Amino acid sequence: MCGRYALTVEPEVLYGTFAADLDDGVGGPAALYGGDAPRPRYNIAPTVTVPVVRLDPRRTAEHADGGGRRQVEPMRWGLVPSWAKDVSVGNRMFNARAESLAEKPAFRRALAKRRCLIPASGWFEWRKLGEPAGNRKVPKQAYYMTPQDGSVLAFAGLWEYWKPAGDPADEHDPAPVVSMTIVTTASVGPLRDIHERMPLVLPSSEWTDWLSPAIDPTPLLTPTPAALVDALELRPVGPRVGAVVNDDADLLRPVTPAGADDAEPVQAHRDRDPAAAGSGEQLSLEFPNPR
Repeated sequence: MCGRYALTVEPEVLYGTFAADLDDGVGGPAALYGGDAPRPRYNIAPTVTVPVVRLDPRRTAEHADGGGRRQVEPMRWGLVPSWAKDVSVGNRMFNARAESLAEKPAFRRALAKRRCLIPASGWFEWRKLGEPAGNRKVPKQAYYMTPQDGSVLAFAGLWEYWKPAGDPADEHDPAPVVSMTIVTTASVGPLRDIHERMPLVLPSSEWTDWLSPAIDPTPLLTPTPAALVDALELRPVGPRVGAVVNDDADLLRPVTPAGADDAEPVQAHRDRDPAAAGSGEQLSLEFPNPR
């Protein structure tokens, strides 16, 4: 699964990495940041509004081959199906298993027509350090998975519109909620030692096909390529990341993993300043509410 991630690159890097259109019809970077001063986000959790890459839905009909313009739009993390009665349904739909997407009513239509890419500098997962015994909680060690070269990851995702029922007395229609979910697959390589699931990380060669509604996504719903996993740093980090109120660079600092004397470490980490992750550039994720 993937319940926490970070994004720490400048807007220009984000748009450039994904060849997104600055004149995208939703206001470009200024619309994402709501006029606030840029700052990075180190501990993104479900229900937070985040930047997502998709094809401009007003232009995909003209570019059925996937050549439509890419835009970056703020979306709520946690997919709210169009038929849901309440937006809170999305609180538990922050992940979608690749193996069953085509079977689930909540994801089936989005898989066919509304696929997206979720930019990330890395994600967090917790490794269990033992087995349950009575009422004792199993201790866990948090890890931060991030590219060794500081590049931006692209998680496969699905997005959806949801519009609440309008108030007959209100002369204005309620604004729709645009939401997304992160697709997950079985973990690969050393990641299996941390958790059995991981986000589906797509190589750049597959971004166009994943975004295009004209392409069958089935061949892309396979575990993350081993080459991408081999390029990751699996960094043990401190327990503060477990609290969503914490959101600072110290969350990414490497620590000696719990139980290091009793177990083989998953992978050595590189000692570098987490504030310099992502080519040393930072991204504001202080977004307004999704439209």
